[in-house]
Amino acid sequence: MLDFINVVLGLGASVVMPIIIFIIGLVFRMKPAKALISGLTVGVGFIGINLVTGMMSEYLTPIISGLQSKFNIMLDVYDIGWPVSSGIAFSSGILVIALFIILILVNIIMLVLNVTNTLNVDLWNFWNFILGAALAYALSGSFVIGCIVGAVYGAVVLYLSDKHEKVLGEFLGQPGVTITTQSFSLIMYLCMGINWLLDHIPGINKISFSLGSTDEKYEFLTNPILLGFALGLVLSLVCGVDWQNSLKAAIGMGAVMFILPKMVAILIDGIDPVSKAAQDYLSEKFPGRHLNIGMDLAIAIGDKDVITIAMIMIPVTILMAMVLPFNRMLPFMDLPSMPYTMVAPVIASKRNSFRALIIAMVVVALQLYIATDLAPIFTSIAMNSGLIDASSGMVCSLACGGNLIAWIQLKLIQVFQTVF
Repeated sequence: MLDFINVVLGLGASVVMPIIIFIIGLVFRMKPAKALISGLTVGVGFIGINLVTGMMSEYLTPIISGLQSKFNIMLDVYDIGWPVSSGIAFSSGILVIALFIILILVNIIMLVLNVTNTLNVDLWNFWNFILGAALAYALSGSFVIGCIVGAVYGAVVLYLSDKHEKVLGEFLGQPGVTITTQSFSLIMYLCMGINWLLDHIPGINKISFSLGSTDEKYEFLTNPILLGFALGLVLSLVCGVDWQNSLKAAIGMGAVMFILPKMVAILIDGIDPVSKAAQDYLSEKFPGRHLNIGMDLAIAIGDKDVITIAMIMIPVTILMAMVLPFNRMLPFMDLPSMPYTMVAPVIASKRNSFRALIIAMVVVALQLYIATDLAPIFTSIAMNSGLIDASSGMVCSLACGGNLIAWIQLKLIQVFQTVF
């Protein structure tokens, strides 16, 4: 059973999600052909997003390396990236099967009891909940506690996701969709709280501009291709990349900013018919009941403001890692995935780029500190998985630092162990 689950999940979101969308479409009485087309469209969207983010990684790697070597950064916890982290999570043996069953049951029970309106179809990103459970298992030595942590993580995400449905629908232009990836729903509250605080600081609350929009006569400056080209070129030259590769990176980043929103639009085109079918079905069976489809954070990363803030935050994140006291995390492999981290700051700031950057720095600082704190236990389970050997030293991932809900539970376990 475990081998089968690992094989299926190993196919990636571009294969797993179309199957799930197809099945859900049939459950909500879509015609098989339409459900299949919706599923395949979602798969195409994921493939497109993966291709573009992979291209982004290719062009950003020399920039990141140049920045690190230029400033002679010496930090002893290496960022291995979310792909390896997900592999570590899915290597957690019987915990994987247990959590899949528990998380699906939790979702069904919460829907039946009307505690949530979100049906989480993003099974691929269950790896975040499983990783939290694996860390708790390693920390406590209790399989049961590990399962409880994973279940609570999933339940909190489902409950909080509904709270952001309206603002997310306005941002995406797609109602009936929520984001159930990692601790996004809790981080959204953190970002909204910081935005509220900035609202009450004289002077700061008057500063407002958006890098994604400007006066009509200067509108060409916010063209995504031109903006990506300029940012790619400036970052490359500042980091000491030669002019040939600087030009390649500039044109490549222009392509990323132009193509990525279109790939996300394809993904949403696939989700829309299923979301409408679900709403129609529930309206008939349960008048007045509303259902949200819980999706991957990828549906929001194609936004121009998100991409722009993410590109600015990549060098800022490296500089923050250097100067923040007590930080030991060296960000690297997860830096190209920065757009995922920037969605909440951009939404919370209502596209005010000044505030988005301030909020983003707080979120990144939190991720760096959480990743640093989790590094010893993370390294332990990473070595047990066989994906990391002892010669790698201390490892974690910047993405792992986004597991805020799991981290809070782990700290509670440590407090309990200290007291008792």
